Amino acid sequence: MKIRSVMQWSIGIVLAAAGMWIFLRSIDIRKLGEQVVHANPFVLAAVAILSIAAIWLRALRSMLLLPSCSKAQKKNLFPIAMVGFMVNNILPARMGEAARAVLLWKKNGYSGAVSVGSLVLERILDTLVFMACFFMPVFMIPGLSQSSAYGGGRASSLTLEMIALGFCAAFCAGVSMLVAYSCFPRVVRVWGKRLLSSRLIPRRFASGITTIAAEVISNLDWVFSLKRVTGVAALSFAIVSCYAVMTVLLINDKSYGFAKGLFSSAFAAIGAAIPLAPGYVGTMHAVFLQGLLLCGISKEQAGAATIFFHAVPYVAVTLLGLYYYFRFQVKFKDISAASDELEKNENLTKVAEGI
Repeated sequence: MKIRSVMQWSIGIVLAAAGMWIFLRSIDIRKLGEQVVHANPFVLAAVAILSIAAIWLRALRSMLLLPSCSKAQKKNLFPIAMVGFMVNNILPARMGEAARAVLLWKKNGYSGAVSVGSLVLERILDTLVFMACFFMPVFMIPGLSQSSAYGGGRASSLTLEMIALGFCAAFCAGVSMLVAYSCFPRVVRVWGKRLLSSRLIPRRFASGITTIAAEVISNLDWVFSLKRVTGVAALSFAIVSCYAVMTVLLINDKSYGFAKGLFSSAFAAIGAAIPLAPGYVGTMHAVFLQGLLLCGISKEQAGAATIFFHAVPYVAVTLLGLYYYFRFQVKFKDISAASDELEKNENLTKVAEGI
């Protein structure tokens, strides 16, 4: 086993253990057990279906995002996405992203740059959507904006409103860049090259940024079509809505509506964004729990919802992903070998490490 793999596993296990320790120390285990035992099986079934539906919607969005190439095919995008999320559930460092890039390259005929760029672009879009899901509820829900960023009643000068304002600014900047590229693509590319060649960005970073930018630009044909832009925006909102509805169903409280579901889902995304923990274990639990507590949910109810929010999709996605994995007749070592081959030419490491 490579030294890098050993380090990824080691750090991933440490992060998962630390996250679970933070999660479990915040709640009463006995009361949590009571909440788990009395869970509604129909709600759990709905959560499982919604978790699969979210990935299906991602596949539809990928169909709009991927460029049309004469030698490439937009087929099996849902099975490819399922395999990728399954690998993420099992291996650390979000290696499912590498698996998806490899399958797009090997099975669908897309170049390495387009395969990697499609996943980087997807990550960018997800980040923008979850930023919106954070700052919009903060401004909409009374009393939430002045809550401490640390929660738990701790006094802090850092409030959710401050973080929301920062996310709002970043969201507007990201959307503005996409709009600018759709209107003036040549101008944006020229100024981008000038910026990268200037002294403002160190040379050691400029090379990597240039590679990532080229990979993303190879997947930006959709911004020139209003129909595709509308479809991407609608599907992006539908994806995050699946997670929000999952949260609402698990909480089952009249005071906890869709807006709070979006806010909590944004918190879950923060935990899932920590790349090294396999299956988002621990990291998502600790962060998602905090999001529910900020919405006024009791610790035990929030703890039970957190467990089911992670465990039910984990099982459903892993099982269906394994089915497609064996249907593709590929092996983990084949994906690993292809990843190494792709990495030499297309800088796949950046995607595998969560960039």
